[in-house]
Amino acid sequence: MSVVTLLEAKAHLRVLESYDDAYIQNIIDVAQAQAEEITSRYLEETATVFYLTEAKGIFELPKSPLIAVDSIEYYSENSSQYETLSAAYFLVNDKREPAQIKLNANFNLNIGTFHPLKVSYRAGYVTLPAPLRQWILMRIATMYENREEIVIGTITSDLNSDYNDFLISKYRVGRL
Repeated sequence: MSVVTLLEAKAHLRVLESYDDAYIQNIIDVAQAQAEEITSRYLEETATVFYLTEAKGIFELPKSPLIAVDSIEYYSENSSQYETLSAAYFLVNDKREPAQIKLNANFNLNIGTFHPLKVSYRAGYVTLPAPLRQWILMRIATMYENREEIVIGTITSDLNSDYNDFLISKYRVGRL
């Protein structure tokens, strides 16, 4: 499901017919993927698994905003399978972005690339912020109106890119 519905996009584009619905839906999906890539965020609730191949005491989750850490699993040499790490052995700092997880120093993990630590978590927005929604709608309109990379025989002018950048820039997640 997309954060911007087909009906919302068509209203923004002022399209009444349905012959372009599949194309518009594709553009919606592309614009949402672009916004997620630029911001390092999931725009709607998404369950994902992050694999950690280095035994760090503190590590960041790759996507924000964090909803919940569902489980952390480690490979147990004793049972030769993944086991769930007790919540007593880690802390989640969801007050910053990206969210961080701190492993308890008393728990010794032998993490390797063959059996990485598995962190299952959910991230995304319950309600998409208005600037992100507007940025997506503007990207949809731009892609709908300009279906080619090169436009020949017209005078062009770029929209104020400062405005477009403003809409999305404060939602970019910084990294350590």
